[in-house]
Amino acid sequence: MAQERDPFQNKSFQLMQLWTDERWRGLIFQFLLILALCVLVAFIISNTIQNLKTAGMASGYDFIFDTASFDINQRLIEYSSTSTYGRAIIVGGLNTIVVAILGIFASTIIGFIAGILRLSRNFLISRLVGIYVEFIRNVPVLLQIIFWWVILLALPKVRDSLSIGDSIFLSNRGIRLPSPIYEEGSFLVLAAFIIAIALSLIIRRWSFKRQEVTGQTLPIWIIAPALIVFLPVIIYFMLGQPIGLETPVRGKFNLRGGFNVTPEFVALWLALSTYTAAFISEIVRAGILSVSAGQKEAARALGLKQNIT
Repeated sequence: MAQERDPFQNKSFQLMQLWTDERWRGLIFQFLLILALCVLVAFIISNTIQNLKTAGMASGYDFIFDTASFDINQRLIEYSSTSTYGRAIIVGGLNTIVVAILGIFASTIIGFIAGILRLSRNFLISRLVGIYVEFIRNVPVLLQIIFWWVILLALPKVRDSLSIGDSIFLSNRGIRLPSPIYEEGSFLVLAAFIIAIALSLIIRRWSFKRQEVTGQTLPIWIIAPALIVFLPVIIYFMLGQPIGLETPVRGKFNLRGGFNVTPEFVALWLALSTYTAAFISEIVRAGILSVSAGQKEAARALGLKQNIT
C-alpha cells in the first residue's frame, strides 16, 4: 500500500522551491516593492486630500476658471487682472512659443556664423569666437538672463529713449516697435504667403524627381524665395495695401502707439539665443572639420577656392 503524502508538506516544498529559484525570488521582491510604493502613494494622496480639506482649500482643476488677479505685461492676446487662470496659461504658452521661434532663428544664424569664424585663419577672430563659445557654454543660462536684464534696465528713460529711424525706440521699459494694422483683405495676403510656401515645396519635390529622370536641375533656391516674396507682395499691392504699420510716437512722458517688448522678454530671448548659438557653432565647426583631408585636396586639385571648400 503506497504511503500517502501530507498535502501541506507538498505545498511547503513547492514554496521552498520557488524561494530558492533566483528568477522567482526576484519577481517576489519586485512585487513587494511595487506594493509598498502603491501603499506609500495612496497614503500621500489621502493625507494631502485630508490636509487640503482641513485648510479649506479645494483640489482639482476648477481653479482654471477663477480670476487670476494679476497682470502680464507681455501678451499677444487680450488679458487683464480680471481674466482667468486658464487665459493666463494660454498667454504664457504663446509667449513661450514666440521666444522659442525667435530663438531658433537667432541662435541658428549666430551659431552658423560663429562656427565659420572659429575656423578663420585670422588669429584674433578665431580666438575671440573661441572665448565666446567656451565662456557662454559654461555659464548657467539663468545668470545670462539676469545679465542681459540688468543691461536693458540700464538703458535711458522713456523721454530720453534711443531712437532708430524714428520708428524703433530703446528705453528701460523695453523696445517699442511699429505694430501692424490689419484691414479688410489682409487675410488674403497671409493666404498668398501660405500658398507660396506650399507651391515652393511642390516645385522643389518636382525638381528632384525631374533631376533623377533627366539629370537636369532647376535653380530652386532662386525660384522658391522669389515665389515666397513676390506673390504676397503682388497680392498686397493689388488689394490696396491692406496691412499698415502704426509707428510709435515719442510723447512728453511716454511713447504712444506701436508694440512694446518688455526688457524681461528681450533678456530671455538674447540669453537663450546666445547660449544655444554657442553649441550650434561647435556643431557647425565639427561638421566642417569632419570632411577628410583627401576631399579637400581633391577640391583644390580641381581648382576650387579655399572659401568654397
